[in-house]
Amino acid sequence: MFSLRLCGQRPFSKILNSSSPPRLINLQHLTRIRHPRNFESRCLQRCYAQSSKKPVSKPNLSAAEQAKQQARAAAANAGSKKYDIAERLLIYHAGTGRITFLAMVKVTTLFLGAFFTFIVVPGYIKAEKSEWEIIGVALCGLIPLFFVAYTTSPFTTQIYIHLPPAARTSRPALERFIHGALPPSTELTLTTMSAIAKPRYSTMQLGHLRPAKRRFGIVNYVRDAEGAIAENETRRWYNLRALTKFGVQEVRTDKKQKKKAKGTKIRDLTEAWIWDAVKDKIEKRAAEVAAAKSS
Repeated sequence: MFSLRLCGQRPFSKILNSSSPPRLINLQHLTRIRHPRNFESRCLQRCYAQSSKKPVSKPNLSAAEQAKQQARAAAANAGSKKYDIAERLLIYHAGTGRITFLAMVKVTTLFLGAFFTFIVVPGYIKAEKSEWEIIGVALCGLIPLFFVAYTTSPFTTQIYIHLPPAARTSRPALERFIHGALPPSTELTLTTMSAIAKPRYSTMQLGHLRPAKRRFGIVNYVRDAEGAIAENETRRWYNLRALTKFGVQEVRTDKKQKKKAKGTKIRDLTEAWIWDAVKDKIEKRAAEVAAAKSS
């Protein structure tokens, strides 16, 4: 009844006929009050109906403000631009078989050293064996561990190149950048494995890498000491030191793999031709430096 008061109408005025005697009901309007809820809702809609608001016209912007808005939109579109080539491109992969085998060897020697050091050696001490026997048993567990860690630490599993935005627009732009400019400041990320087969990432500039032959030919690339020292300064005391010696093995590509690579996307490939170009650049730069020093 509160809603009926708000309408300011008398809903039962038509039902009660003024000309008829009191308490006589007009039967023509009984059908309108069979559903009082609908009647009330319609009344409320009429009472609280609001006129539609007209859109407020915005004032015209000046030419300077329009230019600023266009510049902001262009900057936003440039920041969200999608390139055809990834920013960090894989250019070398040692092979899944090699990596898996080397990881298994590392983990096996680690468990072997722990077994001899923490189980066999205390048993020999309790049995009151001679000192030479105890030392020999301890060396049986430690020598394989240190040998595997020494010979496999330079093994490089992957190499990534960091591309500038100009070289990521298209495939021809990438080829021009690799075969043409390729400045020494181009960053490379070499991935190796720790003693527990955990990946270790070493990021350096292309100009800081030079060919070398060390550790019986296991190491074929060496990083300049200046770059390693600068990286060690940014690391915490509990972090491992930066690597300076790397062993990049040659990987053969079959003809079947080359045929399959033509139909796949560039992001899913190992761009080995880039590593070949980078390797030639490193060798030429090293030869130029050696010729300058000799002269």
